[in-house]
Amino acid sequence: MLSLSTVLIAAWRWHRLLTIFDIFIPQTSLTCIVPIAQFFSLFLPGSSGDDLTRMLYLSRLAPGRGGEACATVVLDRLIGLTSVVLLGSFGVPWQWALLSTTRETHWLGIAIMAVAALVCAAAVIFLIGGRPTHRWFERRLRSRPAHSLRDEAARIWGLLCNNKRVVGKLLTAALVAQLIQCVSFYLAGVAVGIDRPFSVWMTFLPIVFAAQALPITVAGVGIREYLLILFLSVVAGVERERAFAASFAMFAIMLSVSFVGGVLYIFYRPRAKSTSGSPEASELSATFRPL
Repeated sequence: MLSLSTVLIAAWRWHRLLTIFDIFIPQTSLTCIVPIAQFFSLFLPGSSGDDLTRMLYLSRLAPGRGGEACATVVLDRLIGLTSVVLLGSFGVPWQWALLSTTRETHWLGIAIMAVAALVCAAAVIFLIGGRPTHRWFERRLRSRPAHSLRDEAARIWGLLCNNKRVVGKLLTAALVAQLIQCVSFYLAGVAVGIDRPFSVWMTFLPIVFAAQALPITVAGVGIREYLLILFLSVVAGVERERAFAASFAMFAIMLSVSFVGGVLYIFYRPRAKSTSGSPEASELSATFRPL
């Protein structure tokens, strides 16, 4: 249930992000697409399968505005990674004395804190200097030869600056989803006999989330197991067998959610009714029928 709740949060977050661009797609459609995308993430490295699947569905649901719709997938991924980094910036300092005992955990902790510093600096620029930076950004682009991609980048930055409150809500929702994921890992650990406090898991799980999103291995397999075994042994003194069992239990939960997405992929067929920008004209029908 916890993993399914993250699907609902992801669909809501994506829906609000699309409305910033005046792209109106029913949340029920997005709620179906999110688990389908998770299903296809099992076949490609990192999160690339998830992102590509969502982009393909959006190209059908928002004809004529595929580029903007796909940009929302990239922005949604960036917001998710930002929430992971911010969560790690709070958890890593708690156990820094233990993390610094081995070379691997020491440098991983430094990496997450360095990225967190960059993210915080970017957040300050966005929240405090949003409009001035938008004007500066636009002038810089206008001074160069005409290029549609540059114009689109300036427009996207302006839309985000004009919707700071919405972006803040999206980041908060992403943080909640990451916390739910941390609780799921904690409960998986309890199920295999790991009785360490939740705060211990919060120390390293954001690093695990960030690493498994990288396009290194299919569905993050191997990366997740290696890091869980490494951190649990260093921070909590957990045996390798129990750490691997916790990782396997969590992967089984992820497979169950992906199985739901596979079933939806068989029966769900979204169809766009119109390409205009109003919510009424852009209303989409979601049909469920076999192939």
